[in-house]
Amino acid sequence: MMNYLKRDKGFTLIEVLAVIIIIAGLAAIAIPKLASSTANARQKADVATAHQVKAALDRYQVENGMYPKSTDLSASGGTVTSTKLIPKYISKLDKTTTQQIAEGKEGFGVKSLLDDGTDETLFVIEDDEPTNIVMIYLFGNGLGAEVRAYNAALDEVLWTSAN
Repeated sequence: MMNYLKRDKGFTLIEVLAVIIIIAGLAAIAIPKLASSTANARQKADVATAHQVKAALDRYQVENGMYPKSTDLSASGGTVTSTKLIPKYISKLDKTTTQQIAEGKEGFGVKSLLDDGTDETLFVIEDDEPTNIVMIYLFGNGLGAEVRAYNAALDEVLWTSAN
């Protein structure tokens, strides 16, 4: 009978390196895609939140005959307070509700709409500089309301109720 050399059970260094290189390649492809899908999901969540805010404002308008006036809501630090709108029409509007990370710009802001000077049914946003991820624009006399969701940099409108 021949005496066979027993081979040690295990992996060679080259086999281990090949597996590490394959895993690193897959990670290099998957991690950026995962990060961008997370950002897209956060944006979509904020758009859905803006839809809910507009639906709450519309319910208010149906029940009361007009939207809340711009003086009926106040915003500070991304949180909107209003005894007329919250909690009857929507549970809360604060910076924990929005999902995008915008360093101090999370949450909600409130601004006034103005008429265009010729037609009281046409509205203009006074200055188009958003202060928060979800902006609520209200007309002073309760005739109109618009809600917009912005990206984290606040330089692109992701959704507007005006469309």
